[in-house]
This record gives sequence, structure tokens and C-alpha cells, in this order.
Amino acid sequence: MFGQAHTETKPSRLKTGKMEEMAFGMDKAELNGPGSGKKIGMVSKTNSAQGILALFPFLVNQSLPIAVMREMRARNHDVTIARYLPLANGHSMDAMEDFAAEGRLIDLEEHLGESGTDALDRIVEERGIGLILQIGAPWAYPQLARLKERRSALRMLDTLYNNGPHFHSFSLRGGCFDGVLVESAEMVRLLEGTSHGVRVTQVESGVDIARFVPAGRSAAAPEPDLVLGYVGRMSPEKNPLGFVSLAEHLHAELPWLRCVMYGEGAMTAQVKARIAAGPAAAAIRFAGFASHPTDALAEIDVLVVPSVLDGRPAAVMEASASGIPVIGAPVGGIPELVEEGRNGHVVIPRDHARIAALLAGWRQDLGGFARLRATARLVAEARFDRQRMMDAYETAYRETLERTARAVAICA
Repeated sequence: MFGQAHTETKPSRLKTGKMEEMAFGMDKAELNGPGSGKKIGMVSKTNSAQGILALFPFLVNQSLPIAVMREMRARNHDVTIARYLPLANGHSMDAMEDFAAEGRLIDLEEHLGESGTDALDRIVEERGIGLILQIGAPWAYPQLARLKERRSALRMLDTLYNNGPHFHSFSLRGGCFDGVLVESAEMVRLLEGTSHGVRVTQVESGVDIARFVPAGRSAAAPEPDLVLGYVGRMSPEKNPLGFVSLAEHLHAELPWLRCVMYGEGAMTAQVKARIAAGPAAAAIRFAGFASHPTDALAEIDVLVVPSVLDGRPAAVMEASASGIPVIGAPVGGIPELVEEGRNGHVVIPRDHARIAALLAGWRQDLGGFARLRATARLVAEARFDRQRMMDAYETAYRETLERTARAVAICA
């Protein structure tokens, strides 16, 4: 089996959330001390190592990539996680205590610059790493370019969820990678024909349909006064202010409508201030962070996903599995997830009139709304199963480890 776990690892020690000692017996002195600046040089063109190193910018609680890494460990693969920053503005962090207890969590906070190449080189050597996963860490791109020049047999995979800043970084250094994993067909189209010639693999994301089930409001008979919800990060690409604007327009036309927002992020204060200063403050409740998405979904009848930049958002699939119709923006992979009239509708968030008409129609035909809930669940059962997603990630990692690494390209 690829990535078979090593048995001799030293657990790292944690103190107030920060690592005192690097995992696998590599403390900061070893990464920063004598010899850390030297270049180890080119290594063999073949690499039988099966370890996997996943590079994260930071470890956000409840994020999909962390769930994937945990599943790979549960399947007994030799996975190590390294993160560059301990915190991210407005987000709750995952302490990854399970990985730390096994000595599989590494702190790269002191290696954001050129020293990161040497740090990664030593980790690869010590841990028998055969595959590096780049999962949204901007500092990793130049470091991996230099590392690939030293270790031409080392395999590297990038993961791109949308065409945001990381897409641009990949466009500059894609020649370093053996492949790129994407979620949506739109991203496949965007990457087709690139000069890098990398292998593009679509892994359709999924959710735990055994955990996301109708509950709370969606499990009860629908009530006339619907609750419109936003569940997601308070960040520009998710467009929470667009939800506030929509809610204000809808409140003027549908005074019975209630709205609630769940999530956290860098824009939290701005969103709360906008709600308080607006004309629908009494109708919009800012609930903030939810310990689990199921807690938020249990409180709403309809989910709005007003993103301006997105991939294949889990919120759409989680809502569908929970029997909650979705009104989603025609952005990224959202149209691939929403089957018109079966689990929701694709609507531009600024189309207030159409959204108001949908909500008013559902209020007038609660039986039809109940049937829409049921078909939303059926769509999730047919298309959004998490197990298939995990199998696809495992296959992508295994096949990359089985292939010979791509020849070194100009990527520094």
C-alpha cells in the first residue's frame, strides 16, 4: 500500500499551541543550526520513498483538506502535515492534536523565506517523503521550485480550488509539479492547454451524507415564515456583504422573512457593522461561529451562496444532504452542484426580484417546498457521497507515487 506508515516516529511536544520541538526528532536547532544553509545537492533520479508531506498555510478548523489528510491517516498512510503560520485572522484553528501526538505536525513559521527550502529538504530526507502536496501555502511555491532542482525525483502535486491568487502562482511555477488536483469542471477547463503540460485530475468533493441529514427546521413540516441562511467564511470571495444587501432588499418586499448568518473570518466586524447600520437589522441575526455546520443548517430553511469566487463549496452539498434548497451564484463550480428545481436554483445574488419570487412561491406552496426538500436529499445521496471523494484522493496520491517524477522544468 502506498504511504505505509513508518513505525519509528518521535511525538512532538506542544506548549500553548506552539511546537517546542519539531516532529521526527528534528528540532529547530537541526533546521536552523550548522549545516542548515548548505545545499544537499542533486539526488538520485529515482525515488522509492512513499511518505507524504502536506503543506498548509495555516490549519483552519473544519477545512476539507484537513479532513482528507485525517482520512489518509485513518487508511494507514504515512502523512505528515507542515504549516507556515499558527493563526489566521478571524478563523478558529485546528490544533491537530492527533497528528502532533504521532510526531506528524511540523511548524515552518521560521521558514517563510529561502530557509524554507533547506527545511523542506531535511524533512524529505529524514521522513522518506516521496510526494509533497501543496495546499494553498503561498510561501511554498518558490521553495518547492528550488527543492525540485535539488531533488528531481521528488513528486509534487498542487491543489487548486478556484482561479484566485494561487492559480496565478501555479501559472508561474506549474512546471515544478507532477500534477494538479481540482474540484470542478470549470477548473479543468481553465487549466487545459497550459504550457506546463501537467496532469489535471478532477476530484469531485463530497460530504458525509450519514452525518448531514434533515434536522431541526428541515426535518419538521415547513413553516410559512421561512428562514434564509448564509453559512460560510466572512471573507471577500464568499461575499457575505452581498448576502446582507440581498437580505435588506428582500426584507422590504417580504417583511415576514427572517435571515441568519453563520461563520467567521476577516470580515466579521465589517459584516456585523453593516447589519447594525442597515434598514433590516431587526430581521438579520449574526450568529457567528458554529461548532459544526449541522448546527447552523438546523436553523435555516433555504441556503444562499452568493460567492464572487468559489470552487465546489461544501456548503451546497451539506445543505442538499440536509434537505435544504440552495440559491447559488453562477460562479465557479456552483452551477455543477445545483440541479435547477431539484436541489435549488442558480441565481445572480443581485437578482432580488427572482429570489423574492422563489421565496414567495415556496411560502404559498408549502407542499411543493417539502417535495423540493426531499429531492435535494436525493441529489446528495446520488452525487455527493464523501466516501467516493476520499477514494478519489487516495487514488490520485497513489498513482502519482507510482509514476516517475516529471523532468525538472524551469520553475524557480
